[in-house]
Amino acid sequence: MKKSLLDRLWLPAVLGLTTVVLSLVLLQRQLAQQQAEAADAMRAQAQLVQNTIESELKSRIQPLEFLGRRWREHNKGVVTADDFDSDTVALRGYPAYLGAEWVDSSLHVRRVAPTDADVAQLGTDLGADPRLSPVLHFAADSGAVAVSHAVNLPQGGRGLLVCVPVNPDSKAGGYLVGVFRYQELFNSILHGAVPDYIVAVYDGDDEIYGASAAGAPPKDSQAEPIQFEQLTLRLQVWPAVEAMAYPRSALPQLTFVLGLVLATWITFAAYAAETERSRVKEVAAANEELKREIAAREQAEQALLEAQKMEAVGRLAGGVAHDFNNLLMVVRGHAMLLLNRMSSDNPRRREVSEIVRTTDQASSLTRQLLALGRKQVLKPRVLSLNTLVTQVSTLLPAVLGVNIDLVMDLDPGLGRVRADSSQIEQIIMNLVFNARDAMPRGGMLKINTANVTLNESRLRTHPDLTPGPFVMLAVHDTGCGMDVETQSHIFEPFFTTKDSGKGSGLGLAAVYGTVRQSGGCINVASRLGEGTSVEIYLPRVEEEIETVEMPPEQPAPPVGVETILVVEDDDAVRRMTREFLTIAGYTVVEARSAADAMNLLETEKTPIDLLLTDVVMPGMKGSELGQSLAKMDSSIRVLYMSAYTEDAVVSFGYLGSTAAFIEKPFSPDELARKVREVLASPKSVPRASHATGAS
Repeated sequence: MKKSLLDRLWLPAVLGLTTVVLSLVLLQRQLAQQQAEAADAMRAQAQLVQNTIESELKSRIQPLEFLGRRWREHNKGVVTADDFDSDTVALRGYPAYLGAEWVDSSLHVRRVAPTDADVAQLGTDLGADPRLSPVLHFAADSGAVAVSHAVNLPQGGRGLLVCVPVNPDSKAGGYLVGVFRYQELFNSILHGAVPDYIVAVYDGDDEIYGASAAGAPPKDSQAEPIQFEQLTLRLQVWPAVEAMAYPRSALPQLTFVLGLVLATWITFAAYAAETERSRVKEVAAANEELKREIAAREQAEQALLEAQKMEAVGRLAGGVAHDFNNLLMVVRGHAMLLLNRMSSDNPRRREVSEIVRTTDQASSLTRQLLALGRKQVLKPRVLSLNTLVTQVSTLLPAVLGVNIDLVMDLDPGLGRVRADSSQIEQIIMNLVFNARDAMPRGGMLKINTANVTLNESRLRTHPDLTPGPFVMLAVHDTGCGMDVETQSHIFEPFFTTKDSGKGSGLGLAAVYGTVRQSGGCINVASRLGEGTSVEIYLPRVEEEIETVEMPPEQPAPPVGVETILVVEDDDAVRRMTREFLTIAGYTVVEARSAADAMNLLETEKTPIDLLLTDVVMPGMKGSELGQSLAKMDSSIRVLYMSAYTEDAVVSFGYLGSTAAFIEKPFSPDELARKVREVLASPKSVPRASHATGAS
């Protein structure tokens, strides 16, 4: 169940249950009151029945007592047969009498009435009956009326015997015994007395009247004792189900039903109110979420626009660098040729050397442009940023001066990255120089490293990166900071806030390109007057740190005798390359395009040892030419050259990763060493893709 539904149900459930509980409490109080009234009514009825039975029982034995007194007073305790027969006829008019018996002092029955019903009793020894003998003796000893417990009557059914002593002073007088059947006796007493109640009479645990058909008495039935001479009976009275002896009110049931209706109404009303309130909250939350989504989307769109802008600028910078490198190669190549042909005391040697130095500076600018376009040559290896930062930090005090405090906060458990150490050093120096210039009056510069994990939300502005573990390198300063407008342009080439002549505007652009080419991202946070923080994130790797061996000292340029086919669409570059190879002793054959090279090989049948071809040319690309030539003659080796970097031509799909490559501009010595290296290497067919497009 959703949380919102639980929130909506909580208050209605509490209110509804509270109302139901209150209704049950009120119902319980009313039922208790009704039960108390019923108990009072039942107690009153029980007492009425008790009094009625006791008085009626006494009235039933009064004729027997009257005969006993008459015979004692008039007959001196002597009862004749005529007296018994004539007097007992009068008993037949009294209800519930089954008959009467004359019992002598020896406890034998001598006379019965009526004779037709009780003749079987004549001569019976009542003293032999353990339930009757004590009653007769009690009557004789006490001179009072005695009543027996329940006995089985010869006439059928169960009943009791009432024993009246005729002459208490002489046992010869005998006893007058009246026989009563319980059912007729109590029916005559209770007829019409309590029509709405059930009555049961017990002699001990023995039920002698009444309730068998109605079942066992309920626990709340009213019990009262009945005193009948020396005998104590027990009376149970309870209301009949079909006809209650007291009025039952419908108020408890009505109260409970109204309580349920009220609880339902309150629950529904509360649920509707809570639902409405929940919907208002959900709408407000949805609006807030929509605002955040719109803001995030605008941020992502802005980041995409910035990335597209930087991509376009990078492509432009790469194209400019490509053409500019071709020009630099011609200028620098001719200057190097002139310099090699001049004697050490030639007065013009200084001017030519200045040309070479200037072209080297121009080449440095092209490398920055290539870094912006992510097309520079990188030599990545697994390294520790902590080690690299520690090495660079030894140079920083002299760069920062005495007014800037350097703070190092390096994570001892920092992970490893794969990057070009020289480029990372250049990034650190660029950021340090910018931080120093932002703190002309001094401040604090902090460099820290840390392991971080970037999720999708943090990489929203860098959708090309995969979430996961990264290593962070951050440079913080307490300088003047930047406003939002300035921050939106900091990675653009040639944008600078420094005075004229103090910066080319390519520093942060090159940092941006290098970080992106290394598979990472960069974030900048700055506020005016509060300083700037630049955070660089590079993917974390698990490989071991790679050690770097010192390159061996370069020997003198080798001299060759092989034949080399040079394919280059730029005439000046092609002539310059031919000069370099000719100086190195090689025989050079030229072609302006791949098609010319194929025709040359097919018509002249000139044996070729190595093909030196530009990668990007009109028509057939250099990679296609190399593959075609390998099919014609598998012994020919191939060396590719381009004003783009090796990473660029590989990532563009022009070359396979194992193809031999040299980047323009190159010096005569660099070209001679590379050609010799390829000629001396085992033959391998270059792997190239069929990607199209040129720049």
